[in-house]
Amino acid sequence: MKTRIATLMMVLGIFIATTAFASEPVPASKAVSKSVAEYIEKNLDYPEFAIEEKFECCVMAEITIQEDGTFLVTGCNCMDKRMKKYVAKAIYKMDEKSDYYAQFAGQQIYMKIIFDLKLV
Repeated sequence: MKTRIATLMMVLGIFIATTAFASEPVPASKAVSKSVAEYIEKNLDYPEFAIEEKFECCVMAEITIQEDGTFLVTGCNCMDKRMKKYVAKAIYKMDEKSDYYAQFAGQQIYMKIIFDLKLV
């Protein structure tokens, strides 16, 4: 009887542990992270309000690739709220390569986007 209870508890423990971590996004490989970062940096324009105000900053973004290959910004941090909102909205709209990135669905990318007027 004790063996059956111990086995049942072990199976229940394994079930709880696997379901608790099932929804966690998988960190993307270096190749996928680099590809996504290059794609975003290439297609992300310097916002007009920042150019007019001669504003420079960096934005830290946490991006998850969705099932359809589009990007979901799950976290974004910047000192300026306008820049944070601009970056999140611009990344969300990027969908030209969604067919390609759909194969990496569920993977998570962390990236730093630098806005430097010298690069404009």
